[in-house]
Amino acid sequence: MIKVSYYFDNQTIPKNVTNEEQRFVLLRLQSEVEVPRTKLNLCFVLDKSGSMDGEPIENLKRAVKDVVDLMEEEDRVSVILFDSEARVLISNSPLDRKKEIKNRIEEIDALGGTCIDEGLEKGIEQIEVFKEKEYVNWLILLTDGKNEHGDDEKCLYLAKEARKRSISITALGLGKYWDPTLLEKIADLSSGRMFYLENPEDLRERFKKELQMLKNIAFKDLVLKVKLSPIARFSELNPGFVVTPQIQRVEPLWNGEEWEFEVGNMSRNSEKLVLLHMFLKAPPHPYINKVAEMTLQYKDLNGKTSNTESHTLIIEVTELYSPQINQEVREVIDRISVYLQQQIVESLLEENKPNEALTVLQTMEHTVMKLEDEELKGLIEENIEKIKEEGTISEDLRLKTKVQTKMVMEE
Repeated sequence: MIKVSYYFDNQTIPKNVTNEEQRFVLLRLQSEVEVPRTKLNLCFVLDKSGSMDGEPIENLKRAVKDVVDLMEEEDRVSVILFDSEARVLISNSPLDRKKEIKNRIEEIDALGGTCIDEGLEKGIEQIEVFKEKEYVNWLILLTDGKNEHGDDEKCLYLAKEARKRSISITALGLGKYWDPTLLEKIADLSSGRMFYLENPEDLRERFKKELQMLKNIAFKDLVLKVKLSPIARFSELNPGFVVTPQIQRVEPLWNGEEWEFEVGNMSRNSEKLVLLHMFLKAPPHPYINKVAEMTLQYKDLNGKTSNTESHTLIIEVTELYSPQINQEVREVIDRISVYLQQQIVESLLEENKPNEALTVLQTMEHTVMKLEDEELKGLIEENIEKIKEEGTISEDLRLKTKVQTKMVMEE
């Protein structure tokens, strides 16, 4: 089962408020059950373009074969290769022929350009070949380049289609010449994950970690359903975020009766944080007012759909207003602020506005000091130093900073 609890950043509101009041609600989802190991329907979509020649392609082959060795016979695997076009190397198969599968993987060589969308399309098709309700469907995308022979908009469309079909995508960028904006959107739109791999030697460890994460999934297709009261509305700009393990902006969908936030999957004995951003009008009642009704829908590993009990979110009205700030919620807000500010820095640097980018980075530095994240603090200080010295930031430092601001915890 999944337990849900919630906390406002400020549980009170003034009695005679004239303008809308901004409020944040932090939801803590906790899985509290031991379940059997997950059955996987896993597809690798792998870049084999010319830039992957040498150590990258050799390390990639080792990484995929490592995962094949660790998978169970009842799992399913498929492999798609793409350069300027895509082809199926291994069609959707059980793992009872591991030696044959690994021999096919060893045949991979590097040649050609990069067309990510064709790879994604064929990958989704292969997962769809075997869709059983007790399996987790996942696609691992690896590229070291930009989508020069493809269509970025089609990539985003396919990521949305994957999510509709209960397929999530881990998007992995190798080296420093891939498109982090595109890969992040692919991951976020499919309720997946994104990582930056600095060196080819990092591939084997990252692939093993992804397999471990997938094998620990206990609940899938989580949907937070929220019915707002007349005094409440969601922010139009940033209505919600999945916070852990990686920050992802979530756009709610209206089903005719309530708002639905798709918030991905959950591992066994784990915790997921979700932040909702809303605005409240003057409350009609003098003491306690309902803000929303909320339930969480999810599927277990057998595909059975369940719902948590309904939660009523309330706000307290005070005559003599004194904000009651929840520090845990404020820390989550600060963390998301740093993530959003990093995106602003990227835009300013693209517009050749280093001084404005420096100002935003200095604000980020102040916020991160409160979060006591030494690794992120060091990265931001390095960003500031580079802009002061050179007027810009190197590509690899940008990638590291982007991924580190997005990452809250490793599953």
